[in-house]
Amino acid sequence: MGKQIQIRVDESLADILTRVQKEIAEDFKKQYNLSEVTIYGTVASQVLAAKLKGNNVLNFTIEKTGLNKGVLKLK
Repeated sequence: MGKQIQIRVDESLADILTRVQKEIAEDFKKQYNLSEVTIYGTVASQVLAAKLKGNNVLNFTIEKTGLNKGVLKLK
């Protein structure tokens, strides 16, 4: 995992990261039969950066927080 830094970004980039979070959550909810998946902003930016670099294979875990709930974490 890369280091975290704080930067100012255009509002449109923040909107894209929010959209990426929602898309990933919906995919994982369907794939793993979960009712709720939490994806934090840093994970969304890591996924977006990996896609832009051409890396389509990501190592991840889903930390269960309830019966049908979990938090997505990249390794």
